Amino acid sequence: MGKRFLLSAVGLVGIDRLFRHLNRHKLLVVMYHGVTSLCHEPPIWTQLPADRFRSQLAFLRDHYCPVSLGEVVTAFRTGSTLPDNAALVTFDDGLRNNCTVALPILQELAIPAAVFLTVDYIGTAEFLWVDELFLLLREGTTRGVPLELPNPAAGALLRAGRLWEAYELMVEMLKRSGLDEREAALARLRRLVPIGRPADAEDFALLDWDQVRAMQQSGLVEFGVHTATHRILSELTPAEWEQEIAHPRQTLERETGVEAATFCFPNGRPTVDFGPEHLDYLRRAGYVCAFTTENSLFDRAVGNPLAIGRIPAGNDVTSSPEYFRASTAGVIHSLRTIRRCIGR
Repeated sequence: MGKRFLLSAVGLVGIDRLFRHLNRHKLLVVMYHGVTSLCHEPPIWTQLPADRFRSQLAFLRDHYCPVSLGEVVTAFRTGSTLPDNAALVTFDDGLRNNCTVALPILQELAIPAAVFLTVDYIGTAEFLWVDELFLLLREGTTRGVPLELPNPAAGALLRAGRLWEAYELMVEMLKRSGLDEREAALARLRRLVPIGRPADAEDFALLDWDQVRAMQQSGLVEFGVHTATHRILSELTPAEWEQEIAHPRQTLERETGVEAATFCFPNGRPTVDFGPEHLDYLRRAGYVCAFTTENSLFDRAVGNPLAIGRIPAGNDVTSSPEYFRASTAGVIHSLRTIRRCIGR
């Protein structure tokens, strides 16, 4: 209640307008994943309801200057300027509903966007493991299947009916467990809960190459690389970098006929999920810019174009109108910076 009241007050006194003016020379990049026409229970952070997505795009159209991924790449390559209050809409993963649900809304409002593809999964029946894990836990709970989870705290939450909290604990554990342990944990759950293709698979399935090309032909959507199989870079050995970073760029270019000059980090936290050595490799592999999950606007005067921050918009408070107005203007980042400084 306190946070919502504060954000309402921010909007009422026009602080977001002030920050938009102060930050007008910075690049706003908004981070989405899926856009859904379905109602998920419990709500899934990565699946933003279509009506909320439409209202956010309308807000960006009215208060910012939407730019394309190509314009951003050109600006970094040539040193040219972007318009004041430039805003870029991005999607991570390459979910099918980017085409079936989000694209019509982008076309309706004439907003360009970038989609970062998990390249090796495009055109396959694969789900990303983070989505498959949620489906396994949800289906097991629905069927009353006893699930022995490797994280005891997550198991206790699941038994208490707190599915989303259990899922979050499991995701964070498996992100850091290594590939072999993660695959073993998922295999155990698959044996207990054979989910098949759930009714809401459209929100978890990935694009195929025909859909990618159809989106490209719309003139509004461009594509970048989100690794080959969604591995976090800090988990990889240097011998795996080519397969996960360089090779998918070649695949994307071959399938679309267009240069792939942009990269997006899975999980994307600087110093945790990637380091300076990965930035050096991206540069050598031919990438012009790359996008993180650091919650910030990008200042071209001091920032590294291979570590561009983004403002998250998910199915939680980050997409409430007040929070979205404040976060896109840079208010939330500034408040967090002040808090960190005071806490030292």
